[in-house]
Amino acid sequence: MNDMNALNEEFSQPAEGQPTGFGMRNKIIMGVAALGLVGVVGWAGLAVFGESVPNGANSVSPVANANAAVKGIDSVLASVNGMKVTEMEVGGLLQQGIDKAIVVDRYINKVIAAELGREMYAAEAKATLQAAEREVLSTLYTTRRLEELRKAISDDDVKNYYNANVLDQNFQLWKVSYYLSTDFADAQKTLASLKKGDKDAEAQLKPLVEQGDGFAAAAAMPYNLGRVVSKMKKGEYSEVLQLRNGLLVLKVDESRQVKKPTVEELKQDIVQALALQKFNEELEQARKKAKVELG
Repeated sequence: MNDMNALNEEFSQPAEGQPTGFGMRNKIIMGVAALGLVGVVGWAGLAVFGESVPNGANSVSPVANANAAVKGIDSVLASVNGMKVTEMEVGGLLQQGIDKAIVVDRYINKVIAAELGREMYAAEAKATLQAAEREVLSTLYTTRRLEELRKAISDDDVKNYYNANVLDQNFQLWKVSYYLSTDFADAQKTLASLKKGDKDAEAQLKPLVEQGDGFAAAAAMPYNLGRVVSKMKKGEYSEVLQLRNGLLVLKVDESRQVKKPTVEELKQDIVQALALQKFNEELEQARKKAKVELG
């Protein structure tokens, strides 16, 4: 489809409430996009912080280690000039299977180097510590708050979201052909010939999706053409579509329905989507209340 690469009119952006691809996980992202979350918070992590968001208790992070310390299961491994080296600090290395004695010995050097850095480069040290503190605290807030919000999502919340956003039409696949022209008269003439069943005109049609069996969800079609295709029937031709750099005629060759996943199959994804939505709302409200002055 090299001849379509130049087309970038209004069809070049995804339709409102639709994702850009189709797959097992994209089934739930269709609903997430409907809530306006895609582009605000990444599915795998919060764009606002530029880091991934843990979605389970098995994630290893400074916050998890800090929580362990707070719960009293941390222990002091060494002391350097009166400063304690705790198991919390070296937990990541210990979990990698490195011998504890080696880990502690190396970490003592790190403590000494850190103190030298604090003494010799005081101004830079202050700024670095402030940045590190904010990084850890923002991760603490993100991790703990999302955990709380996920636990607050009820089965009714999940069911309501599923019924409103996971729709049968989102799981219909289409096989589409197209004719591309740069001349309006030619496009209109070809469309008229196609409607009459002209074999020469039909021979000029090309598959819209060349990968696999040629089927695609409406939301996965390039240039947002799915908005047009989803309203068409098998064997039907579209009118001439005006794009910025060309004119397009579409034909629906075939369509088929894909089995919609059950609410139970998507429950955890829906819980995460709703928690992210609530998290964004809270963060947005806090941002509005904050006094922000740009330097």
